[in-house]
Amino acid sequence: MINSLIVALFILTVAFTLGSIIISNHLRSSYQADFFPSLLFYQVFYFSFGFYAIWGQFIVASILSPLISSEIIGRIKDLTVLLGLPFLALYFIMFIRFSRGIAGKTTSRFFSIGFLVLNTLLIIGIGYIFVNYRTIDTFIVVKYYYILIALIFTIYAVFCMLSGKPSESKLTYSDKKIMSVSMFALLSIQIVTLFFYSGNIYLALVFILFYFLSGTFIPLFLRYYADLSILLPKEELGKSFEHFCKEHEISKRETEIIYEICKGLTNQQIADKLFISLQTVKDHTHRIYFKTNCANRTQLMLMVNEGSI
Repeated sequence: MINSLIVALFILTVAFTLGSIIISNHLRSSYQADFFPSLLFYQVFYFSFGFYAIWGQFIVASILSPLISSEIIGRIKDLTVLLGLPFLALYFIMFIRFSRGIAGKTTSRFFSIGFLVLNTLLIIGIGYIFVNYRTIDTFIVVKYYYILIALIFTIYAVFCMLSGKPSESKLTYSDKKIMSVSMFALLSIQIVTLFFYSGNIYLALVFILFYFLSGTFIPLFLRYYADLSILLPKEELGKSFEHFCKEHEISKRETEIIYEICKGLTNQQIADKLFISLQTVKDHTHRIYFKTNCANRTQLMLMVNEGSI
């Protein structure tokens, strides 16, 4: 029973990983915003740590336990975690760059270098403990290390995200607030399950589930909920495009579709670019025609251009 549950969760986390990286890459290629590359790298490093240092524990135990002693397995598991910690440091610096980018802030090279140097020293310190203090439970050290830095850097990243000037922000304050609260909620579940974990396999699986859910949440939120229409280069359509959308009560998704229509994309091309179904594009287009009292694409494009002069 438990083995089947582990296999099912592993497959699910692989699906989470591939899906969220695909969405992050799609966002990066669709919008000219400098924080999307940071999001993509953040995803890569986050999931690398998840598979290398977290799932690696299960893989090492299941493959090697019939062959070698539990003491050697423990040392191999410690080494696996230690080698995975650099991914954790890289994940956090990309997370901070992403958060600052949303607020319209840049992250200096000196900050990034200093951050990585500090984390490298911490990792070396943990490695020193692994090698020289064998009586210390290395899992306890890594557990509290993860809880501490995850809490500190998430608080800092959220502070950066919410403290930017509204005029420079790349998302609405409402979207940033929802994203921040949700990230804290997911992290809190991780911390609670990890804090009380003491060998219970089910708590371990709950932690893994919410670890990968946390990594998947941000690209899903940005793609399917957040108002990304403000990232569109509306100046190409004219200065009154935003007024046109407000006047006709155009939604954020409909705004994106109008923009793509005015670029000459077909319904299928719009569906592929916005990561939605063809029928969804048709439904949105029908509602746009109804709101603007247009009969076809040509009339809509003329109306937008005339309103943008």
